[in-house]
Amino acid sequence: MLSKYEALFIFSGSVKEEALDNVIAASTAEIEKLGGTIQQIDKLGRKTFARPLKKAEHGTYVKVRFSFDGQLVDKLRLRFKHNEDCLRLQIVKRNERIEAAKAADDARRARFKASADAAAAKAAAQADATNAALAAAAETV
Repeated sequence: MLSKYEALFIFSGSVKEEALDNVIAASTAEIEKLGGTIQQIDKLGRKTFARPLKKAEHGTYVKVRFSFDGQLVDKLRLRFKHNEDCLRLQIVKRNERIEAAKAADDARRARFKASADAAAAKAAAQADATNAALAAAAETV
């Protein structure tokens, strides 16, 4: 059975921006070779480390969400263990209940924001109408 996972890759700072897409493609290809399916790739950007990591001062962080057979996670880790471009790899299993709760919370917040925006627009329209009426009354006086 395929479970949902999230991997955080830290690629070496020596990987140039132009070559980063090729490195990411090769990394996701490894996941797909083992039967995984990629759902989302987020480039989190280049960051400086608090202390050197494998003699590197900075690296590029990439988050990959994918579905994968849980029994092959160790095999996937081994494939990246000796990869020169990948300084670190952290793979965690995603909790579907937490993700569903977050999605529901985000939807609730979006509805609340929409109603607050509508109320603010209505109040602004009323204020404009009041100001226009006061300006018209001031002109007649």
